[in-house]
Amino acid sequence: MERCNLTGNFRVVPTPQAKASNAKLHPRRSDQMEVRRHALKLRFWPLRHAADENGKVLDLDYSWIKALKGLDIGELRIHDTIGGNNNLRLIFFVGDMRVKDPLPMIWILEVMQKKRDEFTANQLKIFKAKRIIVIERYYNYRI
Repeated sequence: MERCNLTGNFRVVPTPQAKASNAKLHPRRSDQMEVRRHALKLRFWPLRHAADENGKVLDLDYSWIKALKGLDIGELRIHDTIGGNNNLRLIFFVGDMRVKDPLPMIWILEVMQKKRDEFTANQLKIFKAKRIIVIERYYNYRI
């Protein structure tokens, strides 16, 4: 069996909670796959004007969540309307760079429709907790 070559700088892995929130927002499988395609653009993060294997320039509009400074949690903004939902955000966590199996990982923590400019205190607590779950389940026993 031939092995597939990975492209990009990172592997993008959605958490089960992110898959569930995506399914809740987008009942149609085609809409879920469109969100997944946007998430996979993070493979080429943090390069400016990254291009995919077809030479098309990727539109990565992301920022770090300022209230969670130093925790490597950011948001990827999706400007398309998918399944009737606009203003979508993918909350991601950049995993430990020392663990490369075969590439470092970016974890998708949450798929959400952002309705206000700032995150609520409860949302920030949830993002932190999901980050801790990823660290405890994946990284604590590998380093």
